Amino acid sequence: QQNLEKLGGRIGVIAIVVCVVIFIIGVVMDRTDPSNPGSPAWLYMILIAVTLAVAAIPEGIPLCVTISLSIGCSDMVTKNVLVRKLAAVETLGSASVICSDKTGTL
Repeated sequence: QQNLEKLGGRIGVIAIVVCVVIFIIGVVMDRTDPSNPGSPAWLYMILIAVTLAVAAIPEGIPLCVTISLSIGCSDMVTKNVLVRKLAAVETLGSASVICSDKTGTL
């Protein structure tokens, strides 16, 4: 969860920086709307920058995490490990030593 939040924050900051740079370059180059050449360049570049910002924010990150956890769960099943909750796969994947008694209780 923490790594996912850090990744989302980094992607957001990078997206904002790229959008600001694109906006500045577009205004300096005086890019106008091809369908409305009379409109100001800054207005068109704001539209482009906002569109890029919305497209850059990844909506598929939770899906990718869920898929990777389910793949980890299926790999653990092949090794005869019983996993009842998908979130436990992440915890078990980062463990280096697992202690259990003769009944199999962790």
